[in-house]
Amino acid sequence: MTEYVFTNNAVSTLATDIGSGDSSLSVASGEGGLFPSVDAGGDEAFYILVEEGSKKEWMLCTARSGDTLSVTRSANPQSFSAGASVKLALNATILNSFMQKGVFRTVTEDPVDNLAAEYQGEEVYNSTTQEWWKHCTGTTWKKITWSEE
Repeated sequence: MTEYVFTNNAVSTLATDIGSGDSSLSVASGEGGLFPSVDAGGDEAFYILVEEGSKKEWMLCTARSGDTLSVTRSANPQSFSAGASVKLALNATILNSFMQKGVFRTVTEDPVDNLAAEYQGEEVYNSTTQEWWKHCTGTTWKKITWSEE
């Protein structure tokens, strides 16, 4: 399961033209660092929206090296000219991956080895340990942790 990563106010422009078959793009010099770092393990990513006039395309960024973003293109890839807007943005895919209050199953044992998921991305609450778990893929579960800052 993809873990989506974020930064605040990541907005740039394309440094060069991209064609509909390109799987990477470069943003304006020095502005790649505005976008999140993505781990090398391949389970982190973020969405960008590239816009030029009335053309728009969502792309999933799976790696970032300096000002270069490696992307998975949409089903309808388009060409964009240098100067087109590139911004990190929330979309329905990301929002649908978040746990929603009231949409979970309560269990009394951690789901790691003993609980089959009812669906991809299922959330469960262990009432004994008071911990939350999210199904990732196959038989993999991750404990959901957060800090109160």
